[in-house]
Amino acid sequence: MYIETSSPRKPGENAKISRLVTLSGKSCLKFYYHMHGGHMGTLNVKLCDRLIFSKNGNQGNQWNMHQLRLQGRGSKEVRTRLTWYSTRQHTP
Repeated sequence: MYIETSSPRKPGENAKISRLVTLSGKSCLKFYYHMHGGHMGTLNVKLCDRLIFSKNGNQGNQWNMHQLRLQGRGSKEVRTRLTWYSTRQHTP
C-alpha cells in the first residue's frame, strides 16, 4: 500500500486494505513499512476490530520490518489503514 503525502493531498485522506485470512493457531503477519518525512501519518493494522500494530510520524528513511503472531483460529479479517495528517495544507 502506498499513499503520497505531497500535493495535492489533503489532511485526513487515507488508504485502506482489507483481507480475509485463515488462522491456524501458528499464524503470523510479516510486513515492511517506510514512513519518512516531517508530515508523516499513522499506520494502523487491525485483526477484526482489535488494533495489533500502530506507528505514526517519521520513522526514518529506511524500510522497517515488523512481524506479529496472530492469535486464534478460523477466518479473520486483517485491516490495514494508512492515514495522512498535517497541520498545514499544501498549496498548488
